[in-house]
Amino acid sequence: MLQPPARRDTSRMDELKPGTLLVAPPAEDGDPTFGRTVVLLVDREPSWTVAGLVLNRPLATPAIDQAARATLFLPSLGSSAFWGGPVGSDPVILAEFLPPLGPTTPDDLTWFHLDQPQERPFPLPGLGLIALGEHHDPFDGRIIRARLFVGLSIWAAVQLQREIERGEWLLTPGTVADVFDDAPETLVDRVRLRCETP
Repeated sequence: MLQPPARRDTSRMDELKPGTLLVAPPAEDGDPTFGRTVVLLVDREPSWTVAGLVLNRPLATPAIDQAARATLFLPSLGSSAFWGGPVGSDPVILAEFLPPLGPTTPDDLTWFHLDQPQERPFPLPGLGLIALGEHHDPFDGRIIRARLFVGLSIWAAVQLQREIERGEWLLTPGTVADVFDDAPETLVDRVRLRCETP
């Protein structure tokens, strides 16, 4: 007799949403890629891929050396670039935006300002991704803080769920303060404590 196909456990799939932090536990400190990292999930594609940015790996080079156009979006010219993950080397900016002037004002930052319309991911309220090819005019006076990241961290959602089940990641809600932490090198220690708090 044929057995029905095993049902995939989706109990943790709902946790893999933008705004969630993946925190490497102490047991993974020796991992050469993700040891001691804090990853903010920034997007979840309909095809079940999950994208994130490593928040706590500043690079030795300033952002302007990675992409000259970054100066159009970064409040400080001396800002460090950050390693966002092992996939690709395209730079992207994560920025905190001022809200629109009022409830009746349309927010023109909801969409990427590129040739093809595409909705901008907002992993946390007021925090969105900027592609460096965008027109910079809509951002004038709207960016509070911003950081440039090189590369992405991308998983199939099923792969990431398995890693979580094996204890390779801790999960906790992220905050805008985590993204712009003043001491990113030690962010993992503080967020791990938060993960342990019931």
